[in-house]
Amino acid sequence: MISRSMELKRDQITVLIAKDFKLKYNSTALGFLWSLLVPVFSSLIYFAVFGVLMRFRAPNYLLYLLCGTFLWQFFANVVLQNGRILMVNAGLLKKTSVDRKLFVWGTFFTESIHFILTIPVLVVVMLAYGVKPDWLTFLPNLLVVLLLLALFSIGLSYAYAAANIFFRDLERIMAIIMQMWMFMTPIFIPESSIPEKYHWIYVVNPMAGVVRIWRNIFYSPDINCLLWLKLFLIGIVVFWVGRSIFVRLEKRFAEMM
Repeated sequence: MISRSMELKRDQITVLIAKDFKLKYNSTALGFLWSLLVPVFSSLIYFAVFGVLMRFRAPNYLLYLLCGTFLWQFFANVVLQNGRILMVNAGLLKKTSVDRKLFVWGTFFTESIHFILTIPVLVVVMLAYGVKPDWLTFLPNLLVVLLLLALFSIGLSYAYAAANIFFRDLERIMAIIMQMWMFMTPIFIPESSIPEKYHWIYVVNPMAGVVRIWRNIFYSPDINCLLWLKLFLIGIVVFWVGRSIFVRLEKRFAEMM
């Protein structure tokens, strides 16, 4: 029975992913390539602003910037897109008995595919700087990063998707929060360039830790078990709280949609 239930959910998520790709890339000339071109060109703009004009310096700065930008766009896309996921699929939700939580997971897996496709770009830039990848630590770190991103992004998405049905202004508020959060995370500015009195911001910001683990794959491939443990504990709390909010409000979704 459990196996059959899991197979059904897997099939439903697969359908949701296919539907999402079709909606995003149907009738576009470059199609799926946009998932790679958008973050690449965004990063080049940031490089021109922060690396050339503002002269921020970090070892292999373009690689530093690409690592942070790709990861943050993955995280932000999952959260922000899931804010409207239930309302966009309101008709389908009313006609079928599909588990509503699967829509949130569908967005995560779609964006995961986009994120994984950016890795070859990072490897090319890495090799251009003369840095050799350490493949022995690459996979463990990648799996840890994806799991942490799942805990944080899906936990937040659960709470955001549920609350946005009842409070539609939250969509605009969340866009502002995510933008502020991005600048409180070491995406563009090297941590060494931040005055010491502001370092506490990175300490209390779990996404700063996730970005640090991700960059370690390409800069100093080590395994920081203490940082992993800290982020996993925070991520589990975020996931549990978000899921609890979703389940608590789920009974009223139909009447509000």
